[in-house]
Amino acid sequence: MAILLYNGEFGADDWYLALQAQLPDETIYIYPDVPDKAEVEFAAVWNIPPGELISCPNLRAILLLGAGGDFLMRETSLPPVPIVRLVDETVVFDMTQYCLYWVAHYYRRFDRYALNQANSHWQRVEYPPIERYRVGILGLGTIGTQIAGALSTLGYSVSAWVQTQRDAKQIKLYSGAGQFQEFMANLDVLINVLPLTNETHGFLDIERLKMLPKEAKVINISRGAVIDDEALRSVLDSGHLGAAVLDVFDQEPLPPDHWAWRHPRVCITPHASGQTYARSAVKGLVANIQRIKRGEQPFPLYDQSKGY
Repeated sequence: MAILLYNGEFGADDWYLALQAQLPDETIYIYPDVPDKAEVEFAAVWNIPPGELISCPNLRAILLLGAGGDFLMRETSLPPVPIVRLVDETVVFDMTQYCLYWVAHYYRRFDRYALNQANSHWQRVEYPPIERYRVGILGLGTIGTQIAGALSTLGYSVSAWVQTQRDAKQIKLYSGAGQFQEFMANLDVLINVLPLTNETHGFLDIERLKMLPKEAKVINISRGAVIDDEALRSVLDSGHLGAAVLDVFDQEPLPPDHWAWRHPRVCITPHASGQTYARSAVKGLVANIQRIKRGEQPFPLYDQSKGY
């Protein structure tokens, strides 16, 4: 058996060492150095070039090394094997902390204090009771659910929108196209956690962004292409949106000449809201390899028809 390893621009050295420590008797090939593709039974990959996975004739599973699997949308053909999503509690925790920070930043008006400091202006800024500060989660998967729960525990008014109705605790839930505008219209902050699929590409267009109240804030931690880039620029330029915190972009690294770098209403982080650490995530990956070798079903599975 051999494991094919590739982690795109993030590099595979940490994953190689972690897998080697956990599976010392297994052969690990780091793409593109694969002497014999017929030996490959497991592909632990992220953003691998199209066509490489189907060229491994004895592949038993594709194990994702990052949240989501949108790079698979570029594949014209995939081997008929399970695709296993990566769920790492460390990543979920980090992304939750990221959102807690930025929500508190705007709730307590630290953005205003930064402007006051730049102008040597000493003045307290009022803010509402925390239960009146409205935060909406767009997408309620593993990460969105954790973020919603943490915000709700702190006392924020939390709601979420999902495509289909489901049970939810502690938060107000909106579902389907018919309730989307009502969801958007009652927010101070929108956190986008939608996965990137064919259906969500450009989902937050000019029409939907304008559904938000004036001066609302947007935090994007999912994928850049879920938000229409020019639509976002338009609502920021017009003053309709108060600010945008952007951790992800359609093109990464973000080109130096991109408008967002210098926009006064934009805060940028370099896809850092939740970083995957091999030292913690490798446990789940190895557990799924062992499940498959025992003839058991791996989990959680990536659904190609849904894109997540």
